[in-house]
Amino acid sequence: MTLIYIVITKKEKGGVFLRGKNRYLNISIACLLLFIITAELVKLGATHAVDLFIREIITDASIILSFMKVMTEIGSSEAILLVTILLLVWLWLMSERTLFWFFSLLSAGGVLLNFGLKLLYQRERPGEEREIEVFGSSLDLISYSFPSGHTMRSVILFLFVIYVTKCLTKKWIAELVFIVSIFLIISIPLSRVVLDVHYTSDIVAAIFISISWFYVCLFLFEKKFSNYGTKKTN
Repeated sequence: MTLIYIVITKKEKGGVFLRGKNRYLNISIACLLLFIITAELVKLGATHAVDLFIREIITDASIILSFMKVMTEIGSSEAILLVTILLLVWLWLMSERTLFWFFSLLSAGGVLLNFGLKLLYQRERPGEEREIEVFGSSLDLISYSFPSGHTMRSVILFLFVIYVTKCLTKKWIAELVFIVSIFLIISIPLSRVVLDVHYTSDIVAAIFISISWFYVCLFLFEKKFSNYGTKKTN
């Protein structure tokens, strides 16, 4: 989990000093390269045997199916959207305008990135064909498998949650949030494989591209708001 470690400096007068631009950019580039490698392996069919092997093992573990159904609901579009809105409202009320806009770009961009990558690779899901569902309604659009949308949404959200709690809350709260967030970052993607709606490579690629997207956004915001911390943005 070293890629998820984030360097935070002290709070001062309602803001947060951001630093570590080179580290963030390096992590972003590394994860982007890992995503590209995974994507190419998928296109070449090199992951097929591993995907099927893991799929057979995990989907036979019926004891944990109920738990995984709960995890996959937590990573659903509706649940992530609700948490995102609540978090944005909280940041606005806290007058953390920079973090508000950072998270807005991060979330919206992540959704568009996932949609674009799905259209680019158009990998079919395991099992029967599925349509995109939003708030219980099916859209007349094929829901492709690569990379996993549940995984991207949850990883992006909970990476930001880890980041913002380290910035704006007490140490023990930040540590508790970190543990819960890491648990969800692992459990939600795993649930997609257990429920047989994604291949393992869909999940791995989604984690890589999500971390890459998070850190490139963090790098850009640090570059733009390098003096943020001594004043609030109103």
